Amino acid sequence: MKQLLTSLTALLLVSGGCTPEEEPEATIRIDLARRGADIPTSMYGIFFEEINHAGDGGLYAELIQNRGFEDSSVPEGYTVKGDRIFPPADRTNHLTGARPHPDLSFRWNPDPIPAWRFEQLEGSGASAELTREYPLNEASPTALKVTLPEKGRIALSNCGFWGMNIEKGKGYYLRMNTSNGNRFEGRAILKLVAEDGTELCNRPLAIDPDRTWCEYTGQLTATGSDPHARFVIELEGTGTLLLDYVSLFPETFRNRINGLRNDIAQTLEALHPAFVRWPGGCIVEGIDLSNRIEWKKTIGDPKNRPGIYDTWGYRATMGFGYHEFLQFCEDIGAAGMFVCNAGIGCQGRVGDACREEDLDAFIQDALDAIDYALGDGTTEWSRKRVENGHPEPFPLQYVEIGNENWGPVYEKRYDRFYRAIKAKYPRLTLISTLGLGGQHRHERVDMIDPHWYVAPEFFLSSSRLFDQQERGGYAVYVGEYAVNQQVGGGNLLGALAEAAFLSGMERNSDLVKMASYAPLLENVNDRVWPTNLICFDSHRVMGRSSYHVQKMYAENRPDYNTATEFEQPRNGVQVSGRIGLGGWNTDNEYRELKVTLPDGRVIEADMERGWTPKGGTWSAADGTLSQEGPGVMRWSIWDSPEEFSDCSISVKARKKSGDEGFILYFGMQGETGYVLNIGGWSNQTTAFQHMVGTDMPQIPNNIAQQVETGRWYDIRIDIHGDSFTYSLDGKRMLEARIEQSRQYVVSGYDETTGEEVIKFVNATEKPFTARIELAGAESVGRTGKAIVLTSGDPSDENSLDNPEKVVPEERVYKGFSDRFTYTFDPWSFTVLRIKVQK
Repeated sequence: MKQLLTSLTALLLVSGGCTPEEEPEATIRIDLARRGADIPTSMYGIFFEEINHAGDGGLYAELIQNRGFEDSSVPEGYTVKGDRIFPPADRTNHLTGARPHPDLSFRWNPDPIPAWRFEQLEGSGASAELTREYPLNEASPTALKVTLPEKGRIALSNCGFWGMNIEKGKGYYLRMNTSNGNRFEGRAILKLVAEDGTELCNRPLAIDPDRTWCEYTGQLTATGSDPHARFVIELEGTGTLLLDYVSLFPETFRNRINGLRNDIAQTLEALHPAFVRWPGGCIVEGIDLSNRIEWKKTIGDPKNRPGIYDTWGYRATMGFGYHEFLQFCEDIGAAGMFVCNAGIGCQGRVGDACREEDLDAFIQDALDAIDYALGDGTTEWSRKRVENGHPEPFPLQYVEIGNENWGPVYEKRYDRFYRAIKAKYPRLTLISTLGLGGQHRHERVDMIDPHWYVAPEFFLSSSRLFDQQERGGYAVYVGEYAVNQQVGGGNLLGALAEAAFLSGMERNSDLVKMASYAPLLENVNDRVWPTNLICFDSHRVMGRSSYHVQKMYAENRPDYNTATEFEQPRNGVQVSGRIGLGGWNTDNEYRELKVTLPDGRVIEADMERGWTPKGGTWSAADGTLSQEGPGVMRWSIWDSPEEFSDCSISVKARKKSGDEGFILYFGMQGETGYVLNIGGWSNQTTAFQHMVGTDMPQIPNNIAQQVETGRWYDIRIDIHGDSFTYSLDGKRMLEARIEQSRQYVVSGYDETTGEEVIKFVNATEKPFTARIELAGAESVGRTGKAIVLTSGDPSDENSLDNPEKVVPEERVYKGFSDRFTYTFDPWSFTVLRIKVQK
């Protein structure tokens, strides 16, 4: 890690600061006397999902892969063809009524016994095969049957999750089950073997002759180290032996039984998360409902947990289950957020839903989960928590009802869950999966949960997205967000865009109360999602630059915002181009399109001629221009006599049918220009967008809005330079401005340390100098610190081989005052901490 600089030399090395000839490019005015919204302690948390082998082969410390020999077990109703698995064909999507597409399939490991290798060392004719003739238990019906028809010697080896990290002098806890029935005569040796064949542990084991299942436990102590070792069972003799539930654990985080991998858990703890969300993600719903997470099957002895075929293409043991999740929350001082199933399968996959008469069982299941965490030990499920070794309640504070569900079925079901849970647990915060504007679709809602996975430009243009959101009666939890496009595996540019977006969340902390980056973890040997916060292999772990942004925000969270003005010159932007009308998968009709110019002239469009359709089918009659399918993007451009810049555009519009609302195009040069999307995003949201071909990022600020079918609306857009105003039926609805700056600032006061905390993002290739004025302070300490995350190239990425290529550097700065000038590095996220007496 970088060393704190404390000398005069340090002052010369600090890039922040100005020489006399440097002229400020902007002014940041902070009024410490004007207190803004409190920044809640709940603001920054983490979201766990079993994806990219985040749990098995990652956070969950188990070293044996396919420990119960169930990885080849095909879920009931599913079909395997080669390396693909297909869901049941008889399910129905609750929104569309459609059956799964015949091509809908997911990854499948075609190996007959995944992760295990059988080798005959002496003799001949030996075999190993899966069997269900004598199950260990209901959860683990499959065992490995090893047969030596004549005296010989065989080896069964398990590669772990792309190697096992074995360290000299450390002990590894073994659990292994065998069933003999006097059919095997011989001996066994348990080994830890390095990649080059060197034995790191050799321990003989006497096989019990009993026919019933016998469990062996004990420590294997390593005499050497290798991050790519394997576990080996050697059998010498003759006969048949059954093996099942072969488990090997290293030392775990907080020394918990069935615990977590130390280095990954510590990396998460270092984020100081206020909460942990579990179990997901799409795995909450499953590919279909039969494949969903059932929390009751994730508690108790892990030997009795059936696991599931995971939505992300592998079988998960659910060893990091509901109890372990709650225990981890307690261990790191975080609140728990449980995501329950709303009786709906993943709507991005099969999308089936249970019958309405069966929904009460899902509601009761959620209530049972809450009872397990919070009950006093006298109720059914809280007694099970006590039996599992935890007498006191766990810190569960939040319940999210469903995951990325939407539509009328979900909206009504959420209300039923809400009423039932609040009746018993009124202090719990309940979260809807609907995004911005979704609060209007429920009877009551505590929080809504919008998600964003985007390219850098979207977040760089959306730091003010929350500024104009409706307030009152609800809060926002940004449960999943990340820059995961156009940033490789996750580079500095993506991290800076996220830092810019977070500045908007923190500034709007009266509305946005919680946020969690997603996905959290990635085993580099099985990346199924393009970018993830923390990467690891069998023995190493590193945080991407986005991880350091998260950590810097959490470690430098003020108690409240302070009023901040950021003034910088704006380059003139003149929007100019043609006008168009359309709809997204929606049929509309338009009439009375008029353009009012600054000089008062009014230009009226002929709605029956002079239009160039770009998509869909268009017709005109009686002064009305109408559209219909086919195609999703149905739009037409007015061949006006001139291109329009500053002006007012008015039109009357009516929705005939479809999923969304109206789309108005302006400033169009070919297929580049600007869009007002009214009732977009499944008829939930209205926003301006910048259109560049098929890429249409939002311009900051949007509002919740629905468009009714059959009603005429009066729409008006006022364009002035780089600013747009949308009015509906004479009422101003939304203002937006093209974001030109790539600098972002937010500030607040830390009452514990007596420091003003300024966070600044410079997402450009040049240093940026600002004059910073602190008003309302009795005194300002000259010496403080700057924490800077930067690198020479925005495409720089951390890796397991170079984990500190992009990491924060803490610098001493001795030039603070109530008026000072500071130069921010190119491509940087900077936190300034200034001692202030108020």
